Amino acid sequence: MQKVLIGLLLLGCSTLAMAQKRKLPPNVSSFSDNEYAPKLAADGRTIIYLSDNTMSGNPELFISYSVGGNNWKPGKSIDIRNQDMIPFGAYNLSYDGQQLIYATKKGPKIGGYDIQFQQKEGSTWGALINPGKPLNSALNEMDPTLSADGKTLYFSRCETLDPNTGNCKLFTAKYLGNNYWKEPQEVQLDLASTSFVNPVILPDNKTLYFAALNSSGNYDFYMSRLEDDSWSKPDPMDFLNTDAHDRYLGVTALGDVVYIHEQDERSYDLYMVKVPEEFQPAKVYYLEGTVTNLPAKALVRATDVVTGVELARLILDPEEKTFGIYLPEGHQVDFSIQTNEPGFGYYNEFFDLEAMGSSKKVVKDFTLPTLKADEQYPVSIAFKEQSVDFTAGAEEEFARLIALMKQNRSFLFNLEVYQQSITESELYTDSLPEIRYDTLATEAAVTSEEDGTVAEQVSEEEIVTIYHNDLTQKRANAIKAYLLGKGVPESMFSTSGLGENFELDYLESGKAVDHKVIVRLE
Repeated sequence: MQKVLIGLLLLGCSTLAMAQKRKLPPNVSSFSDNEYAPKLAADGRTIIYLSDNTMSGNPELFISYSVGGNNWKPGKSIDIRNQDMIPFGAYNLSYDGQQLIYATKKGPKIGGYDIQFQQKEGSTWGALINPGKPLNSALNEMDPTLSADGKTLYFSRCETLDPNTGNCKLFTAKYLGNNYWKEPQEVQLDLASTSFVNPVILPDNKTLYFAALNSSGNYDFYMSRLEDDSWSKPDPMDFLNTDAHDRYLGVTALGDVVYIHEQDERSYDLYMVKVPEEFQPAKVYYLEGTVTNLPAKALVRATDVVTGVELARLILDPEEKTFGIYLPEGHQVDFSIQTNEPGFGYYNEFFDLEAMGSSKKVVKDFTLPTLKADEQYPVSIAFKEQSVDFTAGAEEEFARLIALMKQNRSFLFNLEVYQQSITESELYTDSLPEIRYDTLATEAAVTSEEDGTVAEQVSEEEIVTIYHNDLTQKRANAIKAYLLGKGVPESMFSTSGLGENFELDYLESGKAVDHKVIVRLE
């Protein structure tokens, strides 16, 4: 069978100079067939690409899954409608691998291209969704890529589809929910070029790769970074650029490797190329987790503790149980996994990512607690030091707790507040801000006026001021007031301050705290 080669204008990737590269194995990048334009999911374990290893010899969209390292399962054609209406390379996977995003003709007999979405449903892809205006327009929307948090779409908008005319610009659009998008805004780049295509936003949401038409009439790769709401002057990615057209690349989980296609003596093949440090994204924390006992769908969520800004959100399906999320450097993060299934608690953890030395990938198993009467469960309701005021981020924990209480009305939630160390004295110090008044009973001797002998013993009471640092009851009262203020019936819970308890673990996400809140179920 004679294979169809796409023109050099679209495909050109000559030998890369001085780049550390490695060809993908032959069950993905075959010896005699052509593979082009690889794109990857966040975990680096799912790749989609074009291949002409088909019955017709025409390129189709393929998908493959990693089995570890540079080992991949054989690529298979993706079973979606109207593959022939997708332009070359104008497709992508969402970072979580759950959405296929691509440009396609508005209709078989209609010119122009729109961006459309398909959600993964098990091993298949769901219905095609066209979000309409304002994301799509009367022009041609191409080359979509979704940010790691799923909130921003980057794409190119072209007057025509002839790359020689140089008429494409880059745009971003913010997601509003329910398939609605805000009015797209043009990405302003300080680069003398008449056409910008194929934007790829990296997981830090600050580093942008794209291709721009150069003075020789070819496309080159560039990088720009978002700095104070504007994009830095683009730097050419010379470790990838050649004397031909360079337009298509995919990025791995931590942004340290890119995937490209290149021609050898037989065909076009897929390669992975090491990214020099100066072109890598800002530091990111990539968390790959598996919920070992997921009973139903669960919400995986990460927010900035200080600002409340949502950094990541995804719905985890019990059939898969494994997820991957990016958390960028510079945040204190509240991370949680929560299901609506009665009888199961939630998981939460704090990550301090304000100053990461390097990007980090963590693989971890999570287990959701099962709720049982007479059992105790710690909750991350934290107070400021020597205060009854909640710390930043407490609203997130309260929201999870309230949802849990409403889903499990058969239990009474007893919230007990403990303190690691309590000190008291009759002398005031700054570390003992609380006051308690005690009655001190004493006996005084009454002497006879005549001979000075003791006539009787008289009991007396003295009011003594005790200074201490026991805040457990006041903190318990603050918790009660908060829950009542959120409309939680008092019949569903109780609160109590129980003073000192040395037996508890006073570590909270790796940090020592002086108090602990425990839920006991009845």
